[in-house]
Amino acid sequence: MADVKVIESVRTLVDGMKSAIMTDNKEAFKKINDRFDVLEFEAKRAGRPAKESTGHETKDFLKAVRLFSKGGMAAVQAEMKDAKVTRSGKEGKSDNLVRFDVSAAGALLMPAEMSNDINKQIVEISPVMQVAKVVTTSAPSFKQARRDSSLTATWLDEDVAGSKTKDSFGFTDIPVHKLSARVAWTIEQEQDAAYDLEAEITNSIREQFDKTLGAAFISGNGVGKPTGLVGNVTDVTAGASTISADKLIELQYSVKSFYRANASWMMSRQTIREVRQLAIAAGGSTLSYLWEPNFKAGEPSLLLGSPVFEAQDLAQPSTAGAFATGDAMALYGDFNYGYVIPRHTDFYLLRDPYSEGSSFVTNIYAMSRFGGAVVRSEAIAQLTST
Repeated sequence: MADVKVIESVRTLVDGMKSAIMTDNKEAFKKINDRFDVLEFEAKRAGRPAKESTGHETKDFLKAVRLFSKGGMAAVQAEMKDAKVTRSGKEGKSDNLVRFDVSAAGALLMPAEMSNDINKQIVEISPVMQVAKVVTTSAPSFKQARRDSSLTATWLDEDVAGSKTKDSFGFTDIPVHKLSARVAWTIEQEQDAAYDLEAEITNSIREQFDKTLGAAFISGNGVGKPTGLVGNVTDVTAGASTISADKLIELQYSVKSFYRANASWMMSRQTIREVRQLAIAAGGSTLSYLWEPNFKAGEPSLLLGSPVFEAQDLAQPSTAGAFATGDAMALYGDFNYGYVIPRHTDFYLLRDPYSEGSSFVTNIYAMSRFGGAVVRSEAIAQLTST
């Protein structure tokens, strides 16, 4: 019944818009266009799970993105100059929908509602961000405190003075690096009423950020990007080019029991395929598979008691199951304790209608900053092929 009402509303609006265009009634056209925006927002909201935050900020911001994409900051300010979107319920310059201190550069600051949505989608896909320690910062770097040594208690005889001992502390400085993504569309897409410009921007940013971040968190060299896990954690030599049950057990117990309590496995999809085929055998007979999947809904499958995360940026074996020499076959450990990801609080959008203007293509660039570094190498171990 609700669908019928929506269809009737759309038909009425379309008829009214045709009439407004034919009679050049700009006021009527504007009212109908605003009604389309409301109807579009309500339809989208009906198909999405409920969010904790209010829908007003989302609605206004989606409208701002559409205006910004088509006409830049001037269009946003002209259309929404009186609109204020705040997280505290009180109007303030820092909470305005438009960041006026950067308007001269033609930038639009994405508010918490949309920024958090993009970040959430990255977390759901990136396996490292699911298990590592993710912190937010507004500074050029994040300092992670560390303790380099511990006090040692000593046994004392009567009337014997104890020796002086002290802890040694330090910091690991983790810089955040600029990460940029580009979204481009044609004038035909912009004119197409069925083209969801806002969804395309967020989806494209998510896909590009996910791919780049995933690779950097695994094997980044720290030069203009995060420092990855591989090569910076405890190394366990496999002694072969194929993975075996014995080596998985050796990898697991190379990590101290303190870290094993919250440890996880991380390996590529192809490596998971090889591990799933490992079997426990005795007397020439196969007894069972080493890794039995959990078929109970809502509970992850456990390998030797720890959950498994698929990270496609780790090494992938050949169809015969062989790895190249030096490949990181698998990672195991407490990633939350051993790896820190600082994430800058804001996303920025910059609009460029000129670079490809002759082709009637508009570009939008999204930018944020991320870092990453191993802060406790003994908390994570990698199995390296030979």
